[in-house]
Amino acid sequence: MVDRLLNMALMGGEPILYVLIGLSFVSIAVAAERYATYLRNRIDLPDFTTRIVGLLNNGNYDEARELAASNRSAEAQVTAEGLANFDKSTTVASELMDAMTMKQQQRLDKRLMILGTIGSNAPFIGLLGTVLGIIKAFNDLAFNAEGGTSVVMAGIAEALVATAIGLLVAIPAVVCFNYFKNRQKRILSNIEQLKKTLLAFIGNEHSDDDSAPARKAA
Repeated sequence: MVDRLLNMALMGGEPILYVLIGLSFVSIAVAAERYATYLRNRIDLPDFTTRIVGLLNNGNYDEARELAASNRSAEAQVTAEGLANFDKSTTVASELMDAMTMKQQQRLDKRLMILGTIGSNAPFIGLLGTVLGIIKAFNDLAFNAEGGTSVVMAGIAEALVATAIGLLVAIPAVVCFNYFKNRQKRILSNIEQLKKTLLAFIGNEHSDDDSAPARKAA
């Protein structure tokens, strides 16, 4: 068993380099796909909020719903869900908007775990390649003692390439992961603002409905 493991170790860090190169392509593909998704999620929030509030103030609920539904952003989709349930109580509308928020968050979170995993593990994979390379270098020295330290140094220098590549793969993956997570936080904050605005209108609408019979009775 030990001999088998030693024989595998003596392969050196070259196979690890191929693994890291493969992970780099995966990382680039995921980052590009996520960037396209977040790019489609762009919205001019002040303008969108102003237009929605203006339509609601004028009682144009259908137009407000159509405006929200026509936008593909997470903020607009949650707003559309709230407007679709404008006739319900604030509790029901709030719960439905929360459910839509979770759905949109899952869409924004998709595949980000891949970037996080690559970013956190690529340095360790590179370190494994370096360790295997060093083992191979010392083994080469054992069978070529005449080469002296030059044999070991050349092998160690080659082995350290794996650590460098591991870091080169990990750093962009971590940067992209943090960038998308920050974008996601901003989007969720925007959603919370819009949700509070809609619930204020919904609460006001229902309070007017409840007070109407009382005014009629008076």
